Amino acid sequence: MEMCAIKKKGFTLVELSVVLVILGLIIGTLAPLMISMIKKDKTKDAKTIVKRAKDEIIGYVMTQKKLPQNITDLGHYKDSWGNRLFLIVAADLKNTNICTKNSTNLSLLIFEPSGSGACNKKAKVGNIAFIVGSKGPDFNRQISPVRMKRVISLDYGCKGDFYPKDNRTRKRKRPFDDLIEYVTLNELKGSVCNLLSSHSMGSTGNGKPKPKPKPVIKHSNRNHSPLPWTKIWSKFFNH
Repeated sequence: MEMCAIKKKGFTLVELSVVLVILGLIIGTLAPLMISMIKKDKTKDAKTIVKRAKDEIIGYVMTQKKLPQNITDLGHYKDSWGNRLFLIVAADLKNTNICTKNSTNLSLLIFEPSGSGACNKKAKVGNIAFIVGSKGPDFNRQISPVRMKRVISLDYGCKGDFYPKDNRTRKRKRPFDDLIEYVTLNELKGSVCNLLSSHSMGSTGNGKPKPKPKPVIKHSNRNHSPLPWTKIWSKFFNH
């Protein structure tokens, strides 16, 4: 009886090469999309954290009547990448009751894109109380520190860096990606001082005193006039 030899068929080098090429194309196409999606989600989370930090600063002022001096005084002081947020407070508001101040010496100068494509159009916001922000997805802070009583920033779409202290590639102009929130003194006083004064003076918030609660009339104090049927009943028995 003759034994038939069974031949095992495997992948040839050509077939394996084709499979590897296809896998490489798939990975090369999907990987940038995945990285972009992760970056967008992280940026979205970082924006939310910065806004929460801004709200926490306002809450801090409501209880302390002054601005915090350190970002670690807040519950949210790290962005979604684990980097510490930065906090810039007007120098003349440090350790000061903000409700007694009418102006600050801090302003924000923003370079915006112009029609020619260059970022040379300026927008100035004065009377700044504080600025809080994240370095963004590139971990590189681009907004300047306080210099000459002003902070210099760029608008999104512009390239540049005004904070060379932590810029590791000074020769390269990176797109601006810092995530910042700022509040003017008038906005801060409107949110905090009016509320504090209404609580301390017992007003309704519009300058008018709160109405006094009406006294509760107990049933025993009420003067009840006899009902008609009681009069008839008493006349019947009196006679």
